[in-house]
Amino acid sequence: MLLAMAVWGCFAFLMLAGYGPEVSSYQGSRSLCRRPFVEPSPQERVCRSDELRQWPSLLGILALAAVATVIAAATTVYAKVLARLDHSEGTRAKPQG
Repeated sequence: MLLAMAVWGCFAFLMLAGYGPEVSSYQGSRSLCRRPFVEPSPQERVCRSDELRQWPSLLGILALAAVATVIAAATTVYAKVLARLDHSEGTRAKPQG
């Protein structure tokens, strides 16, 4: 489950954080490249050079996050089912022999 949360955190950071060199304006300084969630296809050449911020890489990370989440959920459900089965077998009366 920790792996799934880490991959989701990485995906969220890559989608929501600005990157690239800092640019000053009258409103303050900001990153030249806006986050992919806001500007899906950047116009600046320097923004297109970061391969982790391009859509194929982002979709790959999203796929890894989805697979890790499904595996974590399946493992959790399986562990809970096994715990219930073990608990129900423990309360059953033992045969006298």
